Amino acid sequence: MIEILRVTGAFGICGALRVFSFSHNLSHYRRIYDRDGNGHAFRILRFLGGPRLAVFLDGITDRSSAEKLKGEVFRIKKEDLPGTKKNEIYVHDLIGHEVRVIGSVARCTVVNVENHGAGDLLELSNGTQRFLVPFTQKNFPDTSSGLIFITLEAFNGFKNNVAGQCFHDFPGCISGYAGSVDGEKSSGPG
Repeated sequence: MIEILRVTGAFGICGALRVFSFSHNLSHYRRIYDRDGNGHAFRILRFLGGPRLAVFLDGITDRSSAEKLKGEVFRIKKEDLPGTKKNEIYVHDLIGHEVRVIGSVARCTVVNVENHGAGDLLELSNGTQRFLVPFTQKNFPDTSSGLIFITLEAFNGFKNNVAGQCFHDFPGCISGYAGSVDGEKSSGPG
């Protein structure tokens, strides 16, 4: 199941929920699922700006019931996602994928995907260290074959940046990030 929205509070007095949506098109989905796997029908009441919306969830008819759901996360089933186009991939599908380095025998694995508002960052592990690389067309020129390739320049630049310096030749470099395979990080998910 994939997180699609999070309840941030009540909206009005008739049981509407104020939510933060992780989808650009929430109206594509008919049912959402709570943490116990129970399906719920919903309808969008209004857009509140950006990723925030007001929605009605079946069975919630008053403000008190809506307020009790604050912090609740709702999900969708993976099979409910629309298909992808050529050279598109859902970021959650990247976790666990092997990444091959173009022009080298080096390989690494995607261990996490982060997004702090400026785009997706892949956390890669080469077996001894972890590092973040922006998921851009420049760094990852081809994902269409089901394999993920990273340019040698990007791989070496970000892998060697564990001391915290920023390589100005690599746009989107995350200065100050260092990590190890045991999961300790100097910075990372917030």
